[in-house]
Parts: sequence; structure tokens; C-alpha cells
Amino acid sequence: MLRRMLVPIDGTRSSTSVVPYAAEIAKRLGCRVDILLVEPEEGAEMPHPLHHHHDENGGADAVPAPEEIHQANKRHVRHHAEEFEALGVEASSHVRIGVPVDEILQTALDLRCDLIAMATRHRGRFARPDSTSVAEEVVWRSRLPVLLVAEG
Repeated sequence: MLRRMLVPIDGTRSSTSVVPYAAEIAKRLGCRVDILLVEPEEGAEMPHPLHHHHDENGGADAVPAPEEIHQANKRHVRHHAEEFEALGVEASSHVRIGVPVDEILQTALDLRCDLIAMATRHRGRFARPDSTSVAEEVVWRSRLPVLLVAEG
């Protein structure tokens, strides 16, 4: 029985391609959804909702302050939780700081999730064998079932 699903996103449009699938599964099964965005530790780059931030003159601003990025990420994840709630699915939003794979796996365990549903960028059969994506590493390391949705 599926009671709780973790849906990790990273702030990119492609990472949210899993949302409609997760919403349909959650709605049909009556399970709760937890949406997670992991911010990397200080100094690491990551996509975030302010990555297209411009000043009033149309030019690119300086990089937003970490707290501004953190608040934007919280709003971004909350927005997706509200999408689930609009469909009648109980949802919560979470933002953690750390190594994405580690935080995804630990959050799934902490929240007692039954499934992890996430998007993956299909890299095809010519991808370098030594370049493992976050989604692939989650699949290999997770003790829970993982549903991958290929972008596009």
C-alpha cells in the first residue's frame, strides 16, 4: 500500500516533469506527497527560481544572496505543493541543504515514504559511463522503489 511519496525537484523545469505523473498516482491511491528541493552546500551551484533574475534596466543582476535564493526555493516548492493540494492530494514542501542524493534518501527515510518519484534527463546510450546522474544514483542506493520519469 502506498501511503507517502517523495517527489524531489531541483528548481529546473525538467525536474518538475514528474509532477503530473506523481499527482495522478497520488490522487488515484489517496497517498500523501512530500516535495523536496535540496540546496547544495555553500559554494556549489544549483538552478533556482531566481536564475533569470534581472534588474529594472533589463540587465542581469548580481547573483542573489543565499538567503534570497533560499526563500525563493521555499516559495517554488510550496507552489508545487499547492498544485497537488488543488487536485485534492495532501502535500508538504521541504527544502534541505546538503548533497542531493544523500538528502533525498535521508528525507525519504525520515518521512517514512513508500516511493520516490523523480524526473531524469534521458542521456541515451552514448552517455559517458562514468557520469552518473542524481536520479541514477538514487535508484542504485535507495532501499525504496523509485519511479523515474524521463523528461520530454
